[in-house]
Amino acid sequence: MKAPKNAKIILIGASTGGPGVIEKLISALPEHFSVPICIVQHFPSELTHSFVSRLQTCTSNKVVESSEGLILEEGSIVVARGGMHIGFQMKNCCVVITQGCEAIRNDFIPSVDVMMLSAAEIYEPSSILAILLSGIGDDGAEGMVKIKSLGGFTICQDEKSSAVFGMPGRAIERGGASSVLPVDEVAEMMVRFGK
Repeated sequence: MKAPKNAKIILIGASTGGPGVIEKLISALPEHFSVPICIVQHFPSELTHSFVSRLQTCTSNKVVESSEGLILEEGSIVVARGGMHIGFQMKNCCVVITQGCEAIRNDFIPSVDVMMLSAAEIYEPSSILAILLSGIGDDGAEGMVKIKSLGGFTICQDEKSSAVFGMPGRAIERGGASSVLPVDEVAEMMVRFGK
């Protein structure tokens, strides 16, 4: 079952160098920003809760850690719990978080690819904004390629503003970036997408 056609989502993936950038992006959003945001930041499980608390100081929107069956509400910001993948399914006409999703990769848990590929299954492509930030490795590259190929919009953080250009760089190499932008312009695109 597909998500409603008017249901938008923003997906953010990051690893090394990502937390500070994510804080900047969330801080730049207007009050009562309505599009739900799901974040995979490569963290061990014991650090996720403190990151959620830090993000909550950046916004009036509710920031929560992912949990099985969590309803993805308008304006919610969900951070994937360390050590658990995050995906999406339809339940009673609502999009809910699932942590029992099929794992296409287990080198990173949670995985950006798992989140993005799951979203691509239920959301209309034009309703997805996928963002890949600083990080080591290639997690997220496959998901970005898939979303872009279906018609979704994908943004990679540029090399100059990235602490580590591995993840965005691999996505760009594979043709997964609609745009390559510095952090300030990524934030502007998020705000525009939410209108």
